[in-house]
Amino acid sequence: MRKRRLRGAYWGRFNPPHKGHLAMIRRFREECALTVIIGSAEHQNERANPFSGAERSMMMRAYLREAGMRDVRVLPLADGPSLAWSIDHLIRACQPDVVFLSTERNQLARLTARKVRVVRFRRTGGISSTRIRDSIAVGRADWERLTGRSVVRWILRHDGVARIRRAYKRTPSGRVRRKGKIER
Repeated sequence: MRKRRLRGAYWGRFNPPHKGHLAMIRRFREECALTVIIGSAEHQNERANPFSGAERSMMMRAYLREAGMRDVRVLPLADGPSLAWSIDHLIRACQPDVVFLSTERNQLARLTARKVRVVRFRRTGGISSTRIRDSIAVGRADWERLTGRSVVRWILRHDGVARIRRAYKRTPSGRVRRKGKIER
């Protein structure tokens, strides 16, 4: 009888996906049948979440195709009313045996570990979605080398550069900051 392969979930915002994410996906998919969970799917047009969950899912799927990883499932999930609700929703949606989380997500890891095995990993290297968004916001072209060609194309085709710059100009209340003044 053949043993069932472990099911894993790699949970993050992937806003946008980058080479560091892809390296972790390669590693995790060797250990299990992997689902990439696009968290905070209901957020968009914000500094930390300029793209919607559906858009990030499209970027991630294109990036996985570019890398030849067609066996990885991508699933956008909304945060919901609480962290506990989000964890329960993730477990119901993909029934993982293991959830992969970065060491920076301490509370999430503690709560998730009560329900399912958690493998925590430390981020390495200087690549991050925040670095990509920051580079785009200030007009540096170095962001393109931090992600795949498919993600770069997607961002350029969907007005992503302008959208990120607009999101960076917004105040926490959602108003747009222009030349030191806040427009109402």
